[in-house]
Amino acid sequence: MSYVPGNKSEDPTIHFKAGIKDFMRMDRVRFINIIGSIQYGILYSIIYLIVGIFLNVVFPKLVKGNLLHVGAWIILQCIAIILITFYVQKFVEAIPGFASFFPTYFDTNILHAKGFIPYGISEYRGDMASSLILIGTQMNLLEKISYFTFEFSKYF
Repeated sequence: MSYVPGNKSEDPTIHFKAGIKDFMRMDRVRFINIIGSIQYGILYSIIYLIVGIFLNVVFPKLVKGNLLHVGAWIILQCIAIILITFYVQKFVEAIPGFASFFPTYFDTNILHAKGFIPYGISEYRGDMASSLILIGTQMNLLEKISYFTFEFSKYF
């Protein structure tokens, strides 16, 4: 991402100074992004915690033996995680951002010119923390992957 328009964006000194200036900026747009990050991060974390525990209960525990059978369960559980992630994202994106409830203070028409993107930017939503929660609750899946990896590595 370039903070400097035109041909001056290639000058590393100018680019660095502009990047630091943007980094240190504290205005309504930055405030909305921070509040949005917290809001969406908490929503994702709560939903993934509940869904992750449910998935862990629904899918069977590890049955040692046939690697093909264990591998198939790993793939099925991963497909379920992919589908759930898709629908959780759709659900959370349908929830308006905190700033949209205060249109007199956060006038989006004025803020658009300053870089405000409605409903946030995906980098600001706490995806990493949410992913850790979702995967961390999949104890049965992690046990299957560990067993599969250990047994499969014996062939190499």
